[in-house]
Amino acid sequence: MSGSASYINVGLEAAATYGTVSGALAADHMIAFGHDTKITVDRNMNNTPVFGLGNPYASSAYAGLFEGKLTISFILASTYFMELVMGGCTDNGTAPTTHTYVDNTGFIATSFTVANGILTDTDSVWAYLGCVMDSCEIAARVGDPINVTLNCPYAEETLASTGIDATPAVDAETPMVFSEGSIQFPTGVTLARVQSFTFRFNKNAELIAGLGDRCPSKAIWKSMGLEFDMEISYENSNLVADLYGQATGPLTATNPAGHLTLVVTLTNSGAAAATRSLVMTMGVTHITSDSLPQNVGDHLVQTVHGFCIAAPTSIIGSDNTTPSPLRVD
Repeated sequence: MSGSASYINVGLEAAATYGTVSGALAADHMIAFGHDTKITVDRNMNNTPVFGLGNPYASSAYAGLFEGKLTISFILASTYFMELVMGGCTDNGTAPTTHTYVDNTGFIATSFTVANGILTDTDSVWAYLGCVMDSCEIAARVGDPINVTLNCPYAEETLASTGIDATPAVDAETPMVFSEGSIQFPTGVTLARVQSFTFRFNKNAELIAGLGDRCPSKAIWKSMGLEFDMEISYENSNLVADLYGQATGPLTATNPAGHLTLVVTLTNSGAAAATRSLVMTMGVTHITSDSLPQNVGDHLVQTVHGFCIAAPTSIIGSDNTTPSPLRVD
C-alpha cells in the first residue's frame, strides 16, 4: 500500500491518566499536525536470549521493557503542536486569537495520543498511547516551507482492525514559508539574507517503568535545552563579535557574553483575523561557535551555532480559532 492510504491525528491525554486514551480519540478532539505529514514508527520489545553453561545455543528468552518511538515531520501551518512541546496553552482575544504556549510548571511531561490508520483489505488502526515530546526542530531555508520534526517516545499501543476514520482531521491553514519569516538578533536588529535557520527544543524526556510494568507508566521532562543553527550571507563581522563577546577578539572574562534577545517570527503576512503566525522570543542568547568557509567563486556563507538560557520569554501563535482545538474535556 502507499502512504496515501494512511493518516495520523493527535489528541491530548488527561493529565491524571498518563497513557490512557480518555477523550483524545473523539472526532472533535483530534487535529492534524500540519501539511505533508510523515511518520516513522519504531518498536522494540527488548526480548533477550538467555545462554547457559554447557549449551552454545540460547536456551530461553525473557521480555524486557517495551520501547516505542514516533518520528513525525510536517509543514508548519497551525501552531497547536507547540502545546505538546511546551506543555500548556492559554488563549486570548479574537480576530486574531493568540495562543500563548507556556511551560506546564513542572517536570511531568504533557502526554498525548496519536491515532494512525492504514486502509487495507484488513484495516490497521493504531493508537499510540502516552506519547511525549523528546525534541522538536523547526527549520526554515530559502525557497522552502517551514518544516517541523518531532521525536516522541510513547508508552504502549493498541491495534484494531475496525474504526478507521473516513474523514481524518486536516490542517485548513496555508503553509508558512521562509520568505515570510524574520530573525532578530540581538534586540531590534533584523538579520539580512539569512539562508537557513533551525531551532531545537530538547526536552530530554524519560519514560519510567517500575516493578510489575512491561510498559512505562509515567513520563518526565529533565533538562530542557534551547539551541539553534543559522546560515547567513557574510557581509560584516557582527556575529563574530557576538561570538567573541566584544569587537576585537575573544573576551577573556570567565562568563561568556550573551545578548537579549533572539526573536524568530514565522507568518503568512496577514492582518487582523487573517493573521497566522508563530513568534518565538528567547531570553539571553549565546553564540558558541561559527564557521566561515572561503573559496574563490563561492558565495560566502557563515554558519553559527548558539543556545538560549532560561525559559523562553514568550511563544505565541496567532490565528482565528477560539479556543485551541487541542484540548481534553
